[in-house]
Amino acid sequence: MSFAVFVTAAKPSAKALNRAFLLIQDFEFGEYPEDSRWTLITSKQAPSELPPATVLPIPDISDNAFALSSMTEINTFIRENEDFMFKMGVSSGVWLIIDQKGLETSTCLVCEQIYNPGEDEEGGEGEAGMTSEFRACRLPYEHAWSMICNLDIANMNFEEYVDEGAGEQEDGSWKWMSFDASTKDTEEESAEEVKRAAALKELRDGGYAD
Repeated sequence: MSFAVFVTAAKPSAKALNRAFLLIQDFEFGEYPEDSRWTLITSKQAPSELPPATVLPIPDISDNAFALSSMTEINTFIRENEDFMFKMGVSSGVWLIIDQKGLETSTCLVCEQIYNPGEDEEGGEGEAGMTSEFRACRLPYEHAWSMICNLDIANMNFEEYVDEGAGEQEDGSWKWMSFDASTKDTEEESAEEVKRAAALKELRDGGYAD
């Protein structure tokens, strides 16, 4: 199973987009690029064959069908094409959006389809199941993989990643809040950070990223 990436920025810089796509990769448990599980979707038409994970540098996306789309419009597309996404081997329950604000702030939007547990606020029983609604969290590129992967396997809940007290933000997303309360007491880089920095340097040296 891979995860869909949608780009809603109208005319994104190729270098900025390459950087974003690199930083959302899993450098903690996976080997990049062999283990990449991100699939960039730029067309609303079903492909003739299952698409592989997107490799860098990102191909030309000047004909991107999702440019300037809202989060709601993308959710509508996913809900209307769940069977198509299943056949592609792409999750329809969680997905990622790179928007203009994200390119400017090195953040992205991790979105999750909302599950109805079948209980109302008074404790009454209702029909449990997935709904057509969704919610989104804006967070740094580097934390996107951890969040989307843990949401996908139901290892953690959406609420554990967001500041519920801050409420929904102006852009419709929730504010990210790390669940790891510990602070880094050393300047030494982790193995994950070293691998990410090396991959980014290689991309920059090739002239593909800022």
